[in-house]
Amino acid sequence: IEVQLSEQPDSTQWKLTKNGIFMVKSFCMDLINSYPLSRSLHIWKVKVPLRIKIFMWFVHKQVILTKDNLIKRRWVGRSRCCFCDHDGTIQHLFLECPLAKLLWRTIRIAFNINPPVDIASLFGT
Repeated sequence: IEVQLSEQPDSTQWKLTKNGIFMVKSFCMDLINSYPLSRSLHIWKVKVPLRIKIFMWFVHKQVILTKDNLIKRRWVGRSRCCFCDHDGTIQHLFLECPLAKLLWRTIRIAFNINPPVDIASLFGT
């Protein structure tokens, strides 16, 4: 933080935007450009909107608020998948649920892409 003493009233200025006003986008972009993301760096190079990249990064880091993660935060709802009654984990939601498997089969047929075996390999190729 750069501090300059003067007789003027105190003020703050956000250095990451030209107009000096805080914006979430400028904050996120600064995080992306400064945070060591070695294992998930490829996510930030995909040509999709920033909010999609952030979602992909959350999935990669396994911090999406799935039912198991909500329970860790003292949520008192049902912990089972509403589609198939298995534990509501991120692995289940994106890969193991019958609806996810149907989607991955469709992707395989349409684009000849093999489904990932776990969340860590979800964005590998």
